[in-house]
Amino acid sequence: MRFIVVIFIALALLAGAIEPARALPIGAAIAGFIGLTGTLATVVGTAIAGAIGIGFSYLSQTLFGKKPQQGVGGVSGKLQSGGALPRFFILGRAMTGGQLRYGGTWGEVDNTPNAFLSMVIKLSDLPVQGLAEIWVGGEKVTWNPAATPGGNGVAIPEYRNDSKDHLWVRFYDGRQTAADSLMVSKFAGSAHPYLPTRVGTGIAYVVMTARLNDKLWSGLPQYKFVVDGIPLYDWRADSSAGGDGAQRWTDPSTWAGSPDNPIVIAYNIIRGIRFAGKWFFGGQTVAAPQLPLSTWTAAANECDRLVAAIGSGTEKQFRAAGEISLEALPADVLAELMKACNGRLAEVGGIYKPHVGAAGSAIFSFTDADILTSDKQSLEPFPSLDQAVNAVTAKYVEPGEGWVQKDAPPLYSLTLEADDGGRRQAVDVDYALVFSGTQVQRLMKAARDESRRFRRHNLPMPSYCSIFEPNDFVAWSSDRNRYSGKLWRIDAVQDLANLNSGWTLTEVDPSDYNLGALTPIVIAPTLNLPPAAQMIIDWSATPVTINGDEGSQRAGIRLAWDPNVDDVDGVQFEIRLAVDGTVILQSETDRYDAGAILISQNILGRTQYQARGRYRPASPRDTAWSGWLNVLTPDVAEGMTQQQAYELALNTNDARGSMQELQRQLDEVIDRIALDGAENVGADYIQRAAIRGDLVAAIQQVTQAYIAGDTAIADQTTAVNVKADQMSAGGFVKFAATAAPSGVDVRFQIFLNAGSVGTPNWKEAGMVLDIVGGVSRCMFQVDKFSIGNGATNVVPFAIVDGVVYMSGVVIKSSNSVVQLDLRNDAMIFTEP
Repeated sequence: MRFIVVIFIALALLAGAIEPARALPIGAAIAGFIGLTGTLATVVGTAIAGAIGIGFSYLSQTLFGKKPQQGVGGVSGKLQSGGALPRFFILGRAMTGGQLRYGGTWGEVDNTPNAFLSMVIKLSDLPVQGLAEIWVGGEKVTWNPAATPGGNGVAIPEYRNDSKDHLWVRFYDGRQTAADSLMVSKFAGSAHPYLPTRVGTGIAYVVMTARLNDKLWSGLPQYKFVVDGIPLYDWRADSSAGGDGAQRWTDPSTWAGSPDNPIVIAYNIIRGIRFAGKWFFGGQTVAAPQLPLSTWTAAANECDRLVAAIGSGTEKQFRAAGEISLEALPADVLAELMKACNGRLAEVGGIYKPHVGAAGSAIFSFTDADILTSDKQSLEPFPSLDQAVNAVTAKYVEPGEGWVQKDAPPLYSLTLEADDGGRRQAVDVDYALVFSGTQVQRLMKAARDESRRFRRHNLPMPSYCSIFEPNDFVAWSSDRNRYSGKLWRIDAVQDLANLNSGWTLTEVDPSDYNLGALTPIVIAPTLNLPPAAQMIIDWSATPVTINGDEGSQRAGIRLAWDPNVDDVDGVQFEIRLAVDGTVILQSETDRYDAGAILISQNILGRTQYQARGRYRPASPRDTAWSGWLNVLTPDVAEGMTQQQAYELALNTNDARGSMQELQRQLDEVIDRIALDGAENVGADYIQRAAIRGDLVAAIQQVTQAYIAGDTAIADQTTAVNVKADQMSAGGFVKFAATAAPSGVDVRFQIFLNAGSVGTPNWKEAGMVLDIVGGVSRCMFQVDKFSIGNGATNVVPFAIVDGVVYMSGVVIKSSNSVVQLDLRNDAMIFTEP
């Protein structure tokens, strides 16, 4: 006699994780799975009438009181330590806190012994595809798997403090052939040596090295790791198995990626997970023919089918990932995988067939006339209210919140509650291997709606119906029950003594998988932010002249800050050259309460510097540097003022002619502004200079508006000057206007010079436009002048009082040629 049912998860063959595969009584396996005991459990194993109910969804099973198994999937976010820890591995991309296998301190920094803490943390007892993320203290940090490790490993930039690294990572994926060199070098001679034989073949692990710092760590550093798990075989990428690709079951090196497809994972567990040819977890004697690829491919493809995500875009319909402990039974792991895809796994005479998602098409249609009348039929139209599920709450793993368990948006229906007598019958489900907030909502709705397909039939069917199996879908037209092509799922098949078959049917509806609107998932911040670093208050840097004995002077900088703060015992400061950022002074003062300090060490006159500072805290905490402040020191080599230093930069011995005149005018401006009795003075004086050796670059601008006696005066002058050794170039632009009862004047001047003074390459050029005494003038000073289009006709010239002095020039007019003659040094224009 044959009694075949859908076990969902259940492979009696896999009930033992460390024993050879063995068959258990199917009825007992089912009864134990759905939580039935006593007389009903016996009936389930012996007669088809008792098979009603074995098709209950996992929501109904949860309602009956079935508790989640321990050690199945989920996230282990805490570091485990101790001598007797279970072995584990990672499926898909999942987080683990790992297991501490070795730890110790070493090294000395700044006279501090044992300044570094190195911890060897196991991530998996099987080789993995990679380390995807690192979380420190509840915060995701920057981890670049492709970076080249330094002596301590790959530095984590978030833990770079005071320009020094404080955290490093060295990762091994389980395929390493030598022990970690850092651990061997630091601990080979310790009381508990880390020997070169500690290769950890097949074990994925990290070495986390932290430089201890009270500002960064309170106690031991806390780590979590997101791992791309073990590679698995996907027959769909095996051309020898009807797929497309180079993967082969007999050659694990061809397996690619760390699949998160629940059906692909289930296939590998049923056939058995091995390392280096040795069995590790799952089935031990299941052969490929026991898993027909047609049904497994259909189920795997259904998992990979793209569906709409919240907002925009798509995602795979069903995915699964998690940390699997070897303490878990393979059947329990399979149960979680089936929950992750609303899947059903049937065992038919040692053949395993899955079904995922919505109901399929009917492969057989029958009527009342096909049902045998010689055996009893039974119908369960509705369960008791205690067995009806109308609300679902659930937990899943949320990567956006640090891979911790999160409550999914609850699924309620006032309509269903009214149908159930006005009460809410809620089931809380732990989706331990699900890490998508949208996927869990699809699972919740489909499972709830499917659980409310209440009608179940036990039917005696003729012998030709014995070819059908659990998870097959059939259509039934029944006048007696008023069914017209109604779709049913076969949940159990029993061989009867007369060679006929007994079916257990459960009504199904593909619309159960019509999702409707998804609820957006609100992701809470995961940043574990330390207290903000304290900024220095009222930081300033100003140039000063420091007077010495016998009239000597030195250039200096005055640094100042607000001293009225708590938990501060000093101020640190840095001075650097503005031109290239070279730091020329790093120091600190204990007299933070003075609020200021004069700095002259390494300070040169007439030099642009930048200064920054920060408080030095009395207790271990972070303080922040101020921004860099610019400060130009005075040139006190000859007792000059800061203003004179600018003038020197702008007016070197290489400046001649009108540049000297400009300087004289600028001096008059400054002196005039300082005169006692000046009225309504508005002036602005801006200067910039950079000097290094023989290189000088300077710019000066004076803008003024003032009243002198009965005259209103306004002018603006901009001058630039550069110098390199004996070569210099410069110029100015000036615009000035005066107004008095006696008259008005206005003048615009441009002057340029370049070259080396006293040599033939020294050149000057200038132009003046003015209106003085009611007469407008234009005056030039240049070596060459071009008239017309500028292509030719370039000659020496001079213009004085409206007279142009030239020689040998022909000017073309529009209709004739104008002949130029020189008469008494004057140019006369005549028509030929």
